[in-house]
This record gives sequence, C-alpha cells and structure tokens, in this order.
Amino acid sequence: MAPEHTSTPAETRVGLKDGSYAVLTLADVAVAALHTPEDAKYDVLAAVGGRNVPALALVRNALKGRDPGNTNTAEMALHELGFSILVRRRFDNATGEPVRLTREQINSSSI
Repeated sequence: MAPEHTSTPAETRVGLKDGSYAVLTLADVAVAALHTPEDAKYDVLAAVGGRNVPALALVRNALKGRDPGNTNTAEMALHELGFSILVRRRFDNATGEPVRLTREQINSSSI
C-alpha cells in the first residue's frame, strides 16, 4: 500500500469571540505576518518567515481585526495551516520551578 499524500490545507475555520466563525487562509496569514511585529509580552508565538510573532495578534491581523475566541483557538488554526507554534514557559525566580497557575488564574487571565 502506497503512503497517503498529505498536504497542508490552504484554509481553516476559526472560532471568534462573538461565537461566529471566520475562514483563515494561508495567504492572509502570510500577508499579516509582514505587518505583525514581534512582541515579547506574548507567550504563544508562531514561527513565520524566520520571525516569532504572537499567534493571537497574527490571527487577529489576518482576520482584519476580528478577534479569535482565545489564544488556543488562534494557535490551533495556525498549527492546522502548518505553522510551528512556540510556547514560552515561565519559571519562579525564587525556586526555579515552573509556574503552575490555578484554574481560576487561567480562566481570569487575558492579554
């Protein structure tokens, strides 16, 4: 049996904050990446064209200002389009241990 040929899709659906969906295309992401600056305050980055740009800001720019539901939604959409995702891990300065947030902290956090 010959192996199946898999290819990266040219588009995917993204859930938006208002509950609707939008189509995110590879071309829209490529153009948005040209105008999305690298930003150290974000913890989830997408590797695009040799730069690490914030996943959330990149998807927002590609969707022409419409907000994806959350960072995970943006991350998953970019991953489906074939982009590498980098996640920054935070460590406690005093103990050197990874920071573990409670569910309440996670639910109430936003960028």
